[in-house]
Parts: sequence; structure tokens; C-alpha cells
Amino acid sequence: MPIAAARHPHVEDAPTAPTTPTAWDEPPAGGAEVAEPYLLTTAVFDDSEPTGPVTSGVHTHTDALLVWPHTGSITLRTRNTVRRLLPGQGAWLPPGTPHAASHEAGGISCYTYVARRAVPPGWSAARPMRVSRALQEMLLHLDATAMPDDLRLRTQRVIIEMLEEDTLPAIEVPVPEDRRIQVLADDVMRDPESDLSVEGWAARHALSVRTVTRTFSRDVGMPFARWRSLVRMSAATALLAQGHPVNLVAHRSGYATTSAFCAAFRRITGASPTEYLREQAAPAPAAH
Repeated sequence: MPIAAARHPHVEDAPTAPTTPTAWDEPPAGGAEVAEPYLLTTAVFDDSEPTGPVTSGVHTHTDALLVWPHTGSITLRTRNTVRRLLPGQGAWLPPGTPHAASHEAGGISCYTYVARRAVPPGWSAARPMRVSRALQEMLLHLDATAMPDDLRLRTQRVIIEMLEEDTLPAIEVPVPEDRRIQVLADDVMRDPESDLSVEGWAARHALSVRTVTRTFSRDVGMPFARWRSLVRMSAATALLAQGHPVNLVAHRSGYATTSAFCAAFRRITGASPTEYLREQAAPAPAAH
């Protein structure tokens, strides 16, 4: 089926994300709201013509939000976590949750807003979601097709009943609270291939190694080296989903050999790169 227009009239163009850490305490409200009598609506961002990534600044919505990529990947950031979502993976954000997102160039990214009155009981916290290909196609069909209100509402109720938590979620990369270390962490996430040591990263940001190591232990509960492994594996999943060979993904993830990369990948995910994609991601959409 055809994908809806690249921008929806009820969604404002996202502002460019700042290069310094954004305050999360008072994020602006924005985005689509579900109009009565409907229960949900989906905004589709078609960046299939690769002109560069699209990034939003930190903001909130009055409705709940299901974030999911149809093709490509979405990098979703909440106050303390960064997730790289692949097709088949999603994230549920309760109403009012501050977040920012970046769409991969060449992909199709989707944001399904769910009215407060339609939120499943007990879904008051963020959670990983499984977004099957069938569910994706139903949401895209609703977005692109005119239909009577009673049929649209029945379909929306079925979709909400189909929502399920993912038992094999995307890799979560925790983010330090300390703003000085956030700048360093952002640089590492932008360059997972770098072989800089913790000493090198600390020096680049005019910080002491002691400050960096203590902050990572305190804020994310793990040493810098293990945290960087999460960053690298998160980046690797997106490269694998794009169809890059494992040896290239290993190099671009900062590993000297494919075997070292595969061993690290299994330690983090519990699966080989091939197994991870098979178990985690939805099948690719058929050609239309």
C-alpha cells in the first residue's frame, strides 16, 4: 500500500536539536492531538529520499505516543535513556513524557498518538513495544484511507487491543545526569567507531578521568567501557538492519575483528547479529 504524505498538516516541523544538552525540566508541548471521537492517529514521516536525518528537540504531547519505524531506524531519547528502534520495535510513552527523536535518512518513521481515554489500564510508564508488520499495515491503512467513522473506530479499538509489550526490546543506552558528562556521552554516541580511551575522552572535554568514571558509575550504574559497548551495539543494530555485512558493521562499531564484534554483540544481546535481526525485527515490507 502507498505510504501517506511526508508531512501531516497537524504536525509542526520539528526544530533542529541543540548541540548542547537540553533542559528536560520544562520542555515545550507540541505534536498532534487525537480529536473526538477518535482513539488514535498516526503521523508518518517519509524520509525515503535520503537528504539527511531529521531531528526533533525535546518536547511533550498531551496524548500517549507509540514511536515506531516502518523502514530504517529511529533514535528515541528520553531523559535518562537512548534507544535505537528497528522495524518491529517500538516505544510507548505515557502522556506528558519529555522526549526527542531522530529519523534515519532514507527511512519511514511513524508516531501513533493514543488519546488519554483509550490508554490501556496500567500503562502509566514507558515500555518497549512489539509492533508487528500486521499492526504497522493497519495503522498505515487508517492513515491513508478514508472510511466511515464507525468502521474507523472499530479498527482503532482492535489496534489498541493488539498492542503488546516487547519481551526482546531494543538496546537501551542510559544517559548520565551530569550535564558535563552528557556532552561527552553525546560525542561518544555520535562516533561509536572511535577508539579513544576514557582518558582520551576526558581530556577532549577538559574533565578529569576520576570525574568521568565516578559519574558513569553513579548515574548509569556501569563502567564507561561497558557503557560504550552498549553504544556500539545499539549503533550496530541499525547498520545490520540496513543490510550492511557483519565485517563492515564490526569496523564501523569500533572493533578490529569480526570475531571480537560478534562475541561482544552476543554478550550484550544474548544472540549473534544474524539471530538478533531474525528475532527482533519485523520482516521487511513487500514492494508496493
